[in-house]
Amino acid sequence: MNADTVTAAPWKVLLVDDEPAVHEISHLILADLRFDGRGIELLSAESAAQAREVLAGEAELALVLLDVVMETDDAGLALVQHIREQRRDRLMQIVLRTGQPGMAPEREVVAHHEVNGYWLKTDLTAQRLRTVVVSALRSYRLAQPGRSTADGEPASIDASMRALSVELAQVCAEAVLWQAQPEVALASNRIKGIELVPMWRTSVGLLPASRVFEVLGDAASRREHALHLVTRACAWARSWHDCGAALTVSIPAVGECLNDDETLARAEAIARRAALPRGALQLLVSDTHLLRRTSGPQAALKRLQAAGAGLTLTNVGTGTLALQHLVRPGLDRLKMHRPFARNVSSDPERMALARSVIALAHTLHIDAIADGVASDSDAQFFRWEGCPLGQGDALAPACAVGDVLSLVQAGPH
Repeated sequence: MNADTVTAAPWKVLLVDDEPAVHEISHLILADLRFDGRGIELLSAESAAQAREVLAGEAELALVLLDVVMETDDAGLALVQHIREQRRDRLMQIVLRTGQPGMAPEREVVAHHEVNGYWLKTDLTAQRLRTVVVSALRSYRLAQPGRSTADGEPASIDASMRALSVELAQVCAEAVLWQAQPEVALASNRIKGIELVPMWRTSVGLLPASRVFEVLGDAASRREHALHLVTRACAWARSWHDCGAALTVSIPAVGECLNDDETLARAEAIARRAALPRGALQLLVSDTHLLRRTSGPQAALKRLQAAGAGLTLTNVGTGTLALQHLVRPGLDRLKMHRPFARNVSSDPERMALARSVIALAHTLHIDAIADGVASDSDAQFFRWEGCPLGQGDALAPACAVGDVLSLVQAGPH
């Protein structure tokens, strides 16, 4: 073993769990684990709040092993959002470990949260935990924009990211795994829309649309992926409409392409061929995309909207958009940030936030969507507050795209 191997800094792994026994056992299991010539430095936090303090003070955390239910029922999921959205860290690997899968069903969590793994605590034997950690560290290493070789010399900058970008550029349509998350009209308890949740199969595992568009290295590749999403969404919307299910179909991750005239023109042509009614296709956009679009090609976007497309602003409540930015673009809907909706009926602070978003939607004369409704009491709260639409397993489960008609015909549970 050479000197470099002996002195190499360990991988930093953060374990977040409110059970002291989990920390003790995990430390024992991972004590002698090595990967790529480096050991493991296992940091501990017994709550999501403590984890945020650790995150603020530690650089180069490679992996978070994260419980879901801690100080609140969704404390772990809120921490995922903090890492991905507030800290804007897309490289850190996040593996969820839960002992209460009913509080955070795997299908819903994987569809809506950018995590790299989901395990039941009862399934994680000592050997399997070691395997999970090594696999996550390997993915983290591959995702690094520039890393050192064994002899200390810098590797090619962004080599692994470029390779992944090339891979994604070559496998557009055939690499997509589709899920569908229903949107339910809270007043009638009928499925009124479908949010498409695409995941790309890659050499480093499944990637959500947000990560794919981030990795893709050139505008042309991003455009083709965005247009593929538009094409599939329009085709499904048209097919379901022809079968008597006039569903609104939402697609993610095309917001950054809304400032590109060519993308808008081609998307308009796709939508016109589908002959969809106004708003039947919804483009999910972030506040960042919206701010960019206020100075973008307005005429081309209006033509796309006239061809049937609408705009839904996501994660409302987490950004800093002024009211003038919300009025100008001609939004159709506001989608509430998921942590604001989950368990809202038992949390006065979340109630206040949710009411603010609903009131804003009413002021703008557009629809609000409560995303992440976790219980019947939460659903009842949003009905009373006049929120027209909701999403979440408490209303209707996510399903494969091919099962949408069957789910619509059966109705939500």
